[in-house]
Amino acid sequence: MTEKRRLNILYTNIGRGHPFYLDGIVKALRQDYNDEIDLNIIDVFSLSNGISLSLWKLIRAVYHRGSQGGPFGKIYAQLRKSSRPDRYGLTARILARNIRAYLKEHVDPTLVAHPVLVPMISDLVPVYYQHGEIAVPGVAAISGARIIYLPIEHSNKKYNETAKTQARTFISGLCIENSLASKAKDLFTARIKRLEENSHVIGAFFSSGAEPSAHVKKIIAALDSIHREDFKGIVFCRAGGRLEHGLLNLDYVKRFDPFDINENFLEAIKKTSVVAVIYTDRKKESDCTAALFKYFDYFVAPSHERTNWAVGLGLPMFILHPTIGPFSPLNREYLIECLVARDLKTDEDAVNFGSILRQSIKDRSLLYMAQNGFGKHQLNGFSTIAAHLLGNLPGNRQ
Repeated sequence: MTEKRRLNILYTNIGRGHPFYLDGIVKALRQDYNDEIDLNIIDVFSLSNGISLSLWKLIRAVYHRGSQGGPFGKIYAQLRKSSRPDRYGLTARILARNIRAYLKEHVDPTLVAHPVLVPMISDLVPVYYQHGEIAVPGVAAISGARIIYLPIEHSNKKYNETAKTQARTFISGLCIENSLASKAKDLFTARIKRLEENSHVIGAFFSSGAEPSAHVKKIIAALDSIHREDFKGIVFCRAGGRLEHGLLNLDYVKRFDPFDINENFLEAIKKTSVVAVIYTDRKKESDCTAALFKYFDYFVAPSHERTNWAVGLGLPMFILHPTIGPFSPLNREYLIECLVARDLKTDEDAVNFGSILRQSIKDRSLLYMAQNGFGKHQLNGFSTIAAHLLGNLPGNRQ
């Protein structure tokens, strides 16, 4: 029997985006290659202790305050500027201490999805870096990885323009949840039919994992607006988070669990303007999204990992502002260039969102946004990466 290959998969577990991309690869590897590879799933918090753990917790706390700056935000921003293994400073060295000690004893190839990890460990183990975002800011164009997985040619071009050294890149296709990608055509066809018939559209509303207060304020104002205009919506909220608390006293918002066998979505949405889906973890959020995605005609969200839905699945997007962090503004530029999204910039835009939506249906711009976002990119990025990764690990089959 051929010995299984081993792969470390190192999570940061800060926010949703980077962990989400690793989740998809893990699922693809387990589904298609479980008999060929052993996955060692680890994360920076479980590996760290003492000062290192305290600093990782501090960075997570900064993120969950909304990535809105301050002195600790400057530490995080400075850390993410590291781009070469020989150029990371004291903060990164403290963060890396326990991770490096662990990998010295577990010297298997290691997959990461956060650029800050690559310079920390690339001198110890072969590192494979999944860059799932379309945007490629300077902080993400790292060196030191054996292979960098990028979603589309636009990303590959930007990476090579931005990187300080020549990198070995591989274009995977968009990394979209397999449960959505496998039904993409049918979902798109049904959505186009509803938009062409000017059916009563349903929108999905998401914050980022950090739930910045400016985004939460706009989401609640937009929900108020669609309620006044007699539209329907689904809002996804982290349990105990800022967005859930902001919705508690709105009488037109009713909680809904798509996995409650006694509840039916179409019946629930008839009885109110907005249903709120409350999730406790990343898996529950993904499962709930997949269960309800067939009802989405547009979505409102920051321009992070869900950007892929707009350019790959033909789901029109309204972009929450401000665009926070290095990725969001560049993702937003690409969305606007592709004519698949519109901005929700100001509080006034959010207050008037129902009217904006009604006009977008009337002038068919919502329909055109959907049509512009389908059929131009491969959607099977997770399975493509899994296959390529397995074939390119040291000593593996070519």
